[in-house]
Amino acid sequence: MDIAAILAVLLFFVHIVAFVAGGSNSVVMPIIAGKMVQASPEVRGELLDFAKRLARVGKYSMIALIVTGVLVLWVKWNFVIPNAWFWVKMAGVVAMLVFIGLNESMAKRVAAGDAEALQRSELFGRLTGAAFLVVILSAVLAFN
Repeated sequence: MDIAAILAVLLFFVHIVAFVAGGSNSVVMPIIAGKMVQASPEVRGELLDFAKRLARVGKYSMIALIVTGVLVLWVKWNFVIPNAWFWVKMAGVVAMLVFIGLNESMAKRVAAGDAEALQRSELFGRLTGAAFLVVILSAVLAFN
C-alpha cells in the first residue's frame, strides 16, 4: 500500500468518526428541543447547557467533515466526481449547514424561554436530521 492510499484511509477514518459525532446531533438535538418546550426554567437551563456542548461537538465535526471530505476527494479520487449522487450528497450537506445555522439563530431566544423559538428549533433539528439521511443515502449511492 503506497503512502497516498494509507493517507486516504486515515482521512476517510477521521471523516467517518466526524460523521458519527456530528450525525448524532441530528438525532439528539430535536429530542432535547422537544423536551425544552415543556421543561421548567431550571431543567431548560440544564438542557440548554447540554445542547450547547453538543452543538460545539457538531461544529467541530462539520469542520472536520468538510476538510477531510475535500482531502479524500483529492487524495483518493483526484477531484473526479464519481456520479450525480455526489451532488445530491453535497446538496444535503448544504441543507444541513443552512438548518444548523437557522437553529443557531434561535439560541438566544430559546435560552430566554421563547416557546415559538423552541418549536422552530425543534423543526430545524428535524430538518437537519432529514438532510442527514439524504447525505447518508446519497453517499452510499455515490461511492458504492
